[in-house]
Formats: sequence, structure tokens, C-alpha cells
Amino acid sequence: MAQSEKRSSWRGRVGWLIGQLIVVFAGVTAAFVVENYRDARNQEAEFHQALSGLIAELNRYETRGLEFADGMDARISAWEEADRKGTRAIPGYFRIPGATHPPSAAWTTMMSSGLARLIEPGLRTELGLFYSEVVGIHDNYDRYNQFTEREVLPRIALGPDAFYGTDGRIQPAFRVHMDLQKEFAADLRKLSHQAHDLRLRLEEIRGSK
Repeated sequence: MAQSEKRSSWRGRVGWLIGQLIVVFAGVTAAFVVENYRDARNQEAEFHQALSGLIAELNRYETRGLEFADGMDARISAWEEADRKGTRAIPGYFRIPGATHPPSAAWTTMMSSGLARLIEPGLRTELGLFYSEVVGIHDNYDRYNQFTEREVLPRIALGPDAFYGTDGRIQPAFRVHMDLQKEFAADLRKLSHQAHDLRLRLEEIRGSK
């Protein structure tokens, strides 16, 4: 009888320990689930905020890029019209106000924080190529702008004749400068349209979250 009671007592203690382990395991598992859920919600909120910043950045490039391209084309067209009439005029030029490169902080932040991984790979690659192209064409603009500041602006006070050779034609350097600016304006338009398309696709992602 005593032996039976001992076995019963031992089984009771084992059962109690198993019950405690189950309770602890369930509590730890629940804590992990809650923590993971909280982390997922925080990451989702952070991604949503970063996505909104990227959309705003693309929208700015889309609108300002077209505005600057129109300004460049208008200045150069005005010079070409004067040239067709046989009138000497100061070469067309346009200087982008402020920095020579557009903001890219939103994209840089998404990349450095790792949030860009939450964008599907194809779109993420297109965004990377877009921002790389932006840097390239604005590096070109920086060189045009340096020429403008060094060669064009100092001559403006001297009048249109300062830009023409003895043969009465515009000096080649200024003709080339205008041609390069026209190319830059075309690149701006292309990238502005790309920014528009990318923005719409990102807005779809934001709307689905």
C-alpha cells in the first residue's frame, strides 16, 4: 500500500511538472507571437512612412523635371528664332535654382534601413536604375552649369557680340553648349515620365497595405 502511494505521489509530481512546463512553454510562445506581431506592425508603419517619402520625392522630380526642361527648351528656342531672323542674341541657357542634384534622401534612407527589400525585386531594380540615371544626367548638368558660370555669365554684360566670331556666326563652344542643354532637357523629360510611372506603382503598393 505504501509503495502504491509512493508511485501515485511520484506520478502526481511528474504530472504537475509537466503541467508547469506546458504553462511556461505556452507563455513563452505567446510572448514571441505578440513580440513578432508588434515588430511586424512597427515595420509596416515604418515602411509605409518611408514609402510616402519616396512617393513625394518622385512626385517632386516628376513636376520639377518637366518645369526645368520646359524652361531650357524655351530659352534655346528663343535664341534659335532670333538666329533664323539673322539677329544676334545671347545664347539660350537655363540654370536650375538651388542644388545641381535633386533630393534623393528618401531612396537613400530606404536602402540604408533595409526597407527597400520589402519592395518586390523588379520594381526595386527599376528604382535603383532610375536613381542611378538621375545622378548621371545631373552630373552632366553640373558640367554645363560650370561652363555657364565660367563662359556665359561673364560675357552677358558685354552684349550678344561677345558670343559671336568674326564671321558673324555664334562661336562653336556656345552652339555646342546649347545642344548639350537640349539633350539634358530631353533626358529630364524621360526621367520625369519614369518618375511618374514609378510613383503610380508605389502608390498602388501603399494603397494595398
